[in-house]
Amino acid sequence: MKASKSVDPETLRKALELEWQDHFDMRDQTWRTLQVEAALVVGLIGADYQFDEIWVTITVGLLILFVTISGMQITLHHRRAQLFKFENIIKLEKELGLFVPRLLGTAKAPRPFVWTDIFHPFRMNTPLFIMRAHLAILVFTIVYVLARLLN
Repeated sequence: MKASKSVDPETLRKALELEWQDHFDMRDQTWRTLQVEAALVVGLIGADYQFDEIWVTITVGLLILFVTISGMQITLHHRRAQLFKFENIIKLEKELGLFVPRLLGTAKAPRPFVWTDIFHPFRMNTPLFIMRAHLAILVFTIVYVLARLLN
């Protein structure tokens, strides 16, 4: 991404700012999916206790499964988008002369998501943590509904 002489550095700075803002917006959206799932799990337990009807438990459980799978897809989509965003951020930082590998705060491209990392205890990043939480909610919901069916 070599800027021509007609590209104003202020334009590049604004583009860099927008790329970072997009990154932060994606992170917020990814966290919100997890918050919605957690609220639904609380609703599942509350509805099960209040109504004591298996069809209510199954219905809310299915809703949670749908929302959780959607949340996992959003997490994966955002990770792929972040890889693209960080390519742009690094290019813009280089163009502006801000990219110095030893400089504190220099952008570093994130690691792509790898499914097996979910079970690797020493791998950690925010999307991986969120994906583990999605998986935990998914497993909890399935076990909870099955336990109620068998009870």
